[in-house]
Amino acid sequence: MPDQLSRPSDNRRCDYCDGPLDSRFYFCPRCAKPHRPVEELLPASLPVYEDNETKLRTKAGPAWTVFFTFLSVILVGSMLALAIWGFDNQTAAILLVEFALVLTTLVFAIRYWGNVSPLLANPGFIRPEAWLGLVLLLPMLLLNFGFHRLLIEMFHLDKASHLDYFPNKWGPVLFICVLPAIVEEIGFRGIIQDQFERVVSPGVAIGVASLAFSAAHFNILSAPYLALMGALLGWMKWKTGSLYPSMLVHFLHNFVVVSVT
Repeated sequence: MPDQLSRPSDNRRCDYCDGPLDSRFYFCPRCAKPHRPVEELLPASLPVYEDNETKLRTKAGPAWTVFFTFLSVILVGSMLALAIWGFDNQTAAILLVEFALVLTTLVFAIRYWGNVSPLLANPGFIRPEAWLGLVLLLPMLLLNFGFHRLLIEMFHLDKASHLDYFPNKWGPVLFICVLPAIVEEIGFRGIIQDQFERVVSPGVAIGVASLAFSAAHFNILSAPYLALMGALLGWMKWKTGSLYPSMLVHFLHNFVVVSVT
């Protein structure tokens, strides 16, 4: 049986050497002069290159859903509290927003339990990065106090105390230290960053999640420090494969800040 692959697949001839053309090639077999675009012979199933921005925009939908829901809950809760109590009851406003965030986090934790449960099943403290994160908390706190003292002096800001919003010391511990450490770590590290890590490198995922974490606090002056703190917490989550070390550091950070300011 003749070899069909060796035969020209059409009757056209090269306009340069008049040799027979083969439609399997984009060039003339005799003189190598191209007679058709090479793209016509490339497989249609070749993967399309996607940069990080495209991957984050098109393949990390759940992360953005959680992020924008968090923003909406904070904004709506704050406006509702302002409409009800004005500026006279900051404690009620904090409680309302925190309660709404707890419910929102609970809903998303159930929805994305497949992502969250492995991070809660692993204690994480067997990893050296968990303890390194605790060590790095000290310079972060020193940076926090120095940075915010500089802001207060530069912009002549009033030094507010979180203790002023609650009638006893347990209120700030629960609503500014404990609940945010749980809610924000599940939301930002357990769901948002975890979703980002599935489509981009860990470094990019940590960076973007840290910026989202900073943006969710609605504090322009503190945004650089919050992003840096978010990066530390995100690095701990990535390295330990657990949320508990970052929850502990988050709690201790807020507890020290509340206790000192």
